[in-house]
Amino acid sequence: MTAIASLLTGCGWRVRALSTTVSEAGRTLDPVTFLADLGVHIERRSHRGPELHYRHRGIEFRAVVTDRRLRLESWEKVDGRRFDLAFAEELSAFRPDVMLTYGMHPGDLRRQRLAIRNGIAVVFGLRNEAYFGFREWSHLAGVLTPSRYLSDRYRDDCGLETTPLFAPLDPAEVRAETHDPIFITMVNPSARKGVDFFARLAHRMSVARPDLPFLVVESEGGAGTLLAAGDRAGVDLRRHENIMISRAVPSPKDIFAPTRVLVVPSLAEPGARVVGEALVNGVPPVVSDRGGLPEMCCGAGRVLPLVDDSSLDVWCDTIISLMDDDELYGAERARALDAAAAFDPATLRPQYDAFFRRFVH
Repeated sequence: MTAIASLLTGCGWRVRALSTTVSEAGRTLDPVTFLADLGVHIERRSHRGPELHYRHRGIEFRAVVTDRRLRLESWEKVDGRRFDLAFAEELSAFRPDVMLTYGMHPGDLRRQRLAIRNGIAVVFGLRNEAYFGFREWSHLAGVLTPSRYLSDRYRDDCGLETTPLFAPLDPAEVRAETHDPIFITMVNPSARKGVDFFARLAHRMSVARPDLPFLVVESEGGAGTLLAAGDRAGVDLRRHENIMISRAVPSPKDIFAPTRVLVVPSLAEPGARVVGEALVNGVPPVVSDRGGLPEMCCGAGRVLPLVDDSSLDVWCDTIISLMDDDELYGAERARALDAAAAFDPATLRPQYDAFFRRFVH
């Protein structure tokens, strides 16, 4: 969503963002430290409670500081009134033409309808499959999805018409300055990202080829999730010294600088931004045939079946060939870089600009 907002600033739009500091990461984050790691200069303010004001990627941000211990599902009970007051102030002072938002909890719906009463078109960023069966769409001016797959799914589910556009990627944030292709990398070892399949895959490959290093980058899921998946499969991943765990990193480019192959064995995936990030870095993605993943690859990488343990041989052979065969890897790297054009801001900027200008009268 931030990438979309940043892209629009390059089309002449003025964009302000209002958020809380609640994080969906699997651990407590200090928002000031996190932003400082991104090189963001923060202007702190107390306004009925602490707020952070800053500019980043062309966007003017206002973040209501919440208790770092709060989870996504509980922040509104504690700080909802402060956030609503900040929201009303933004509507009055900024007077936007369009509001880009997400979430359909009661507070989200209340704020969307307040914006509409103020003459603002509300556009919804629909990024997942959590709303199947949901029917309260009629108040929205438009709905964006990251893939044709997800648009088709919602049309079939409830007749909802949406606009599929790939998520734009900022090269400065995504493209690594240097590339030392060493690791087989997985990002976010969580259930929906296929951590159980990955645990069996990593074990089998580590037994057969302990010289091939794995890098697992924490996000929603972490080291504990991965080890638990190994335990469920009856394997002890702790004994494999070639499997390394990394904490979440500030920018995607930090993931791809040492990555040779990206592995995405997701069980369900509407549109994985991480695949586009891999392409921008010339990293071949090896992905499951689920959801929008084949679409995200844009003809590059490898799309493999994810049926049961019988699929492991195919995944192992594919990954090992990309790790061992430099000539093959060079060809796959070239295909990835060609496919990355689909995520280039220059490609997507006119598409997003045209979409949002439909709602300005």
